[in-house]
Amino acid sequence: MNRHKTVAIALGIVTLLSAAARMIAAAENPIELWAKAVGGRDKVGKITSIYREATIEVAGYVGTIKAWHTTDGKYRKEEQVEDYNTIEVFDGTDAMLQQAGAAPQKMSGADLERARSTGFANSNAMFFAFFPERQHGTVRIEEGNAIVFRPEGGIDWRVVLDSQTGLPAVMTHQEGPRMVKVTFAAYETIDGIQFEKEIHRTNGNPQFDSVIRFTKTVINPELDSSVFSIVR
Repeated sequence: MNRHKTVAIALGIVTLLSAAARMIAAAENPIELWAKAVGGRDKVGKITSIYREATIEVAGYVGTIKAWHTTDGKYRKEEQVEDYNTIEVFDGTDAMLQQAGAAPQKMSGADLERARSTGFANSNAMFFAFFPERQHGTVRIEEGNAIVFRPEGGIDWRVVLDSQTGLPAVMTHQEGPRMVKVTFAAYETIDGIQFEKEIHRTNGNPQFDSVIRFTKTVINPELDSSVFSIVR
C-alpha cells in the first residue's frame, strides 16, 4: 500500500470516528434527546409566542386558564375558579398580580424571582433549554436525564425527561418552603411539535392538588405589549 492510500485511509478513519463521537455525544445529551422528541430544534426555533387555554380541577372545583407566553419569558396568565380569579403578568422586567378584582400588586423579592422563571414553565422550558444563547441565565445537565435552568434573577427550574420518550416527565421548582411538582400525564402534537395535553400539579398539600387539561393552543399569535399589563 503506498503512502497516499495510507494517509487517505487514516483520514477516513478519523472522519468516521469524529462523526461517531458527535453522534454519541448527542445521544448522551438530554437536551438533544428532548429537542428531537418534541419535533426538532428547527421547528421550535421558529416559535416566538404561544397562546393556550385549559381547564383546571382543584379542590373539587373546575375552572379555566388562559395564558400568553413569548419565547423570551414574558407572560400573562388568567385563572378563574368559581368566583375567584387571578391575573398575573411579567413584561420582562416587572411582575404584577391581581387577585379577586383587588388592586394590582407589584411583585418583589421571592415572588419576582419566581415570576422571572415562570415564563419558561411547562413546554415553555424548551425555549430556554434549547436556545440558551438567546436567553440570560444558566443551563446545566444533571444525572438521571435532568436539565436544570435558571433565568437571570430567577429560580431553578428542574426538568426530568422520560427515559423512553425523551419528553419531560416531571418538572419541579421551589416556592418558599414548598416544592412544586408538575407531572406530565399526556401529550398532543400541534403543528408538528409535542405539547403537554394534561399535567398534574402539587405543592405537597393535597388540598391544592390540581389537574390541568389544555384545550386550545395557538402558535405565534400576534401579541402587543398591552398583553403583559394587568389593564389592557
